[in-house]
Amino acid sequence: MEYQLNFLSSTADERVKRHLKRFSFLLYLIIFGATIFILVRTHESQTYMAHVFEGLNADIEGKISSVEPRMLFLERKIGVRNRLRKESDIFLQHRNRPAVWRKMLVDITNALPPDLVITKLYSKAAPKGKKKQQGGPDLTIEGYTYIEGGNRDILSVDNFRGNLLFSLPLSTLYSDIKVENNRIYKEEDRLKLVFSLGLYK
Repeated sequence: MEYQLNFLSSTADERVKRHLKRFSFLLYLIIFGATIFILVRTHESQTYMAHVFEGLNADIEGKISSVEPRMLFLERKIGVRNRLRKESDIFLQHRNRPAVWRKMLVDITNALPPDLVITKLYSKAAPKGKKKQQGGPDLTIEGYTYIEGGNRDILSVDNFRGNLLFSLPLSTLYSDIKVENNRIYKEEDRLKLVFSLGLYK
């Protein structure tokens, strides 16, 4: 009788062990399948992103390739223009021609905002002998405006400078335009803005 009970107990233990083995195998199988699924999905997403980046790179390279010939063409044109400008400085001496100064005065007048007044316009004296005058603008424009009533634009001098930067022949004769003086003080109960612009070759 005791032998039969022990036999039944060992049979139950074998069943539990087989059940645990099956459960463990099923659990490992699920973990393995989930790992494979995650790896496959990660690989698919990486492949998709790689295709997206390749497409973007190809698109950018195509745009660069389409623009590059035009950029090279413009660079060559700019090089030719710069050489011609240097030659015109030597052979034409356009800065000394009265017609150019007349055109400069017309451009300065057209670029002048209605609220600004020019009081003085003068150029730097030519150097004597071999000595060159150092520093200072080559052409100076001085003027003023009153900040009152409808005229409250304190940026009018900057607007004037911006207009001069895109006017011809000033933009070709002078490489830079700076605000040398821009101050405000009170004059007979009115605010007066005094300015000076320096044009540099």
